[in-house]
Amino acid sequence: MKNAHVTGVPPLLALPFLLALSLMCSGPASAATTASFLELDVAPENSSVYTHGSGTSDLRIKVVSPDRPERPDRPNLNLSLVIDKSGSMADQGKMEHARRAAHRLVERLHRGDILSIVVYDDRVRVVRPAKKVTDRNGLHRLIDRIYPGGRTNLAAGLEEGYRQARKKRKRGYVNRVLLLSDGLANVGITDPEALRRKAGAMSESGISVSTFGVGLDFDEDLLAAVAYGGGGSYYYIAHPGDMSAALAREFDMAAGTVATEVEIIIRLREGCRFDSAIGHRWKRKGDSVIIKLGDLAHGEQRTLITRLNIPTDAVGAIDVADVVVQYRDPSTGQILSRQSPPVSLTRVDNVRIYEEGFDDGVREERVLIESNSLADEAARRVDSGDRDKALSLLGRAAEILKSAAPSAKIEKELSRNRGYQDDIEGMDAMEPEEIKEIQKDQKFRSYRKMYQQ
Repeated sequence: MKNAHVTGVPPLLALPFLLALSLMCSGPASAATTASFLELDVAPENSSVYTHGSGTSDLRIKVVSPDRPERPDRPNLNLSLVIDKSGSMADQGKMEHARRAAHRLVERLHRGDILSIVVYDDRVRVVRPAKKVTDRNGLHRLIDRIYPGGRTNLAAGLEEGYRQARKKRKRGYVNRVLLLSDGLANVGITDPEALRRKAGAMSESGISVSTFGVGLDFDEDLLAAVAYGGGGSYYYIAHPGDMSAALAREFDMAAGTVATEVEIIIRLREGCRFDSAIGHRWKRKGDSVIIKLGDLAHGEQRTLITRLNIPTDAVGAIDVADVVVQYRDPSTGQILSRQSPPVSLTRVDNVRIYEEGFDDGVREERVLIESNSLADEAARRVDSGDRDKALSLLGRAAEILKSAAPSAKIEKELSRNRGYQDDIEGMDAMEPEEIKEIQKDQKFRSYRKMYQQ
């Protein structure tokens, strides 16, 4: 990979469930619903359910933000920049590039924005406590005094960054921790799942977490888990010189945020049951399921595929679910929502009618997401040394892709699939650094497709 990837992602809070139900029940005419500026598009892959089949139905749920900001001014930012200053940051000029990226970030902040700077190795130090950006020269001097040394207590750095952001958390602000690391967490909490839960708790308090992995020696599974749990963005930066571009991209995403605490609420109807959401975690509340999607900046979208189990004890029409997107306007603090029309399917006992009910566009979206989920699992199998299983998973992904109607997107994904299979088969002749680069690139591609569209 020749260039660092700097695609943004992707944050969320659990919102009170009773309020969610009240918004759903209020219908399209409610003020909260009509005020919504996010678009919600829900479509089944097949408008029919075959009564002699599995009884499953896949729904594509897409949330789209406006291409341009609704208002010319941007929300204020409360950012906590957390920089890894462990000894490895001295390699390849990484610390110099990190300082340069921090300098450029400072230049783009307004006087009304809030910035804190935290550095960590085996210890944590607050370089600048959270406060408004009024003395740029002073900030630049503080950044110039950051030098590498020590081990990597990533968890402690994350916690202190969160504490700083929480001190100045305000309505009308986008509150975010930006965590940069180039190495493996080897002090304090190092388990990705534990750190994902910790970041999830942070997001539920209104502070999202974005992560930046630099070089080839950081733990991409850990940083991706933290970003997913924290409802923020995950960036893979292969070359240190691209840190400024990645941080600039994240600044643009934060400054362009139009919705925070975004979540999908699916209320199941008429005996239907929820099965899964490809790649996403979900929680159940009564007869509803809640799936967090992440903050959205203008021009962004999120797409997920959910699978429902439909009763097949009769033929005819059935309403299977109501779907709502609910979120907070970062500028006003107001909770807004939009509800789709009820999702209705037709149960049929004629297989020909069922086969004619597929939507090729929705099927394409589903197979692209599902194949990337399998490719991500294949990459993890490579890490564990089970390359045969990885190749089997990629073969399955290829068959799923071929089940869709031919298109440029499908052919591109099949080409990537074949390329990764070739890479795996040739790894015995590769240097360790080349394998690391392939693995990080592959996982990042899959992550973007599933969470950062």
